[in-house]
Amino acid sequence: MILTSPNQNYLFVKLITDSGVYGVGDASLNGQEHTVADFITSFLTPILIGRDPTQIEDFWQLVYRGAYWRGGNIVMSALCGVDMALWDILGKVTGQPLYRLLGGKVRDKVLCYSHVLGKTNEEKAALAASYVKERGLKVIRLRAGAPAANGTLGGGVQDGPKVEPWTPEEEIYNTVEFFIRVREQVGREVGIIYDLHERFSPAQAIRIIRQLEPYDPFFIEDPVAPDCIASLRSVREKTSVPIAFGELYKSRHECLPAITGRLVDYIRCDVIRIGGITEARKIAVLAETYDVKTAWHGPNDVSPITHAVNWHLNVSEYNFGIQEDGSVDTLVKQVVSGGPVYRDGYLYLEDRPGIGCDIDEAAAEKYPFRRAYIPVCRSSDGSLTNW
Repeated sequence: MILTSPNQNYLFVKLITDSGVYGVGDASLNGQEHTVADFITSFLTPILIGRDPTQIEDFWQLVYRGAYWRGGNIVMSALCGVDMALWDILGKVTGQPLYRLLGGKVRDKVLCYSHVLGKTNEEKAALAASYVKERGLKVIRLRAGAPAANGTLGGGVQDGPKVEPWTPEEEIYNTVEFFIRVREQVGREVGIIYDLHERFSPAQAIRIIRQLEPYDPFFIEDPVAPDCIASLRSVREKTSVPIAFGELYKSRHECLPAITGRLVDYIRCDVIRIGGITEARKIAVLAETYDVKTAWHGPNDVSPITHAVNWHLNVSEYNFGIQEDGSVDTLVKQVVSGGPVYRDGYLYLEDRPGIGCDIDEAAAEKYPFRRAYIPVCRSSDGSLTNW
C-alpha cells in the first residue's frame, strides 16, 4: 500500500503477481485512509496471497458476502483498491486497455464538466464565463454554499473538521440568484449543473428547483440527503428538472429504489465507495434498463487512477451521461502518471494496457500522510446539519 499526501491524502494499492506483473488501484477515503489501510493489511492481504488474480468476481464476492456482515465505506473502499488493481493486472497480462475488457468502446471521447469555485457569487459568475470562453467547457457545475472543501483535505495536519456556517432559508435566495446570474453570463447553450449538496430539506429543495426551472438546469445534484428515499421521491414528483444522485451509495442495492422508481435521471456513485469496477459495471447495466444515465463521481479529491477508471467505464457504457472532472490538481501528477486529458469540453485517454496509470513510489514518499477531516456545517443555533 502507498499512503501519500500531495496536497491531500491518497491510499493507493499495488498488487504484484508471481510473474512480476503488477496492478494499481485507489482506496482513498477522505482522511480515513489509515483505517482503510489497516483493513487491507489485516483482512484482505491474507486471503489475497496465492489466489489467481484473474478470479476478480470470485474475490469480490468473497469480501462482500464471505465476511457475512455487509461492507460500509471502509470495507468498500478497501475492496475497490484491490478490485481496481486486479482489473489492471488482467489488462496487462492480456495486453488490453480496461475498456476492451468491459466490452469495447461505444464512444471515443467523454463529455465532462468542471467546478466553478470562488469566494463571492460575482467572482464565480465571472469565472464561469471565462471557463466557457477560454477552456471551451460545454457544461459547468455550481455548488450551494461556500467552497469549504477547497483546501480542506490539505494544508497541514488538522485536529478536527472545519466548521462552515449554514443558514438554509437565507441560502435559498442566494442559490437562486447565483444560478440566474451565471445563466446570464454563459448563455443558453451552456449546461449548468447545480449541486445542492444534500443541504436542504425536501420542501426547501422543491422551492429552489421550481424557481430554477425556467433557466434550464442540466441537472440538480443531491437535492436532499440520501437517508430517506421518500424525501427524494417527494422532490421528483414536483419537478421535471433532471436529478442526479448517489455519491453516498455503497452498492447496487442502495441504488435500486432510485433507479427502478425513476427517481433520478443520472446515477452518480463514487466508484471507490461501491467497491470498484466490478460493482460499477452492474450498476451501469441496472441503470441502462431504466433509462437512467451514469455520471460517476469525480471531484478534486479523486486521483488520476480513479479518473482513468471512470473514463474506461464511460467509453464502454451505452447509457453514459456526463463525467465530473475535478482533475485540476497538478501535484498528485508527480506521484501518479497517466489519467484522462481535458480538451475542448471532453476527456481523452491514451491507449495503454489495463487502467493506464502508474505510481512513482519514491515521489509518494516525499508527501507523508496528514490527518484531515471532511468539513461540517452548523446552523446559527449551533446544531449540526448536512455538509
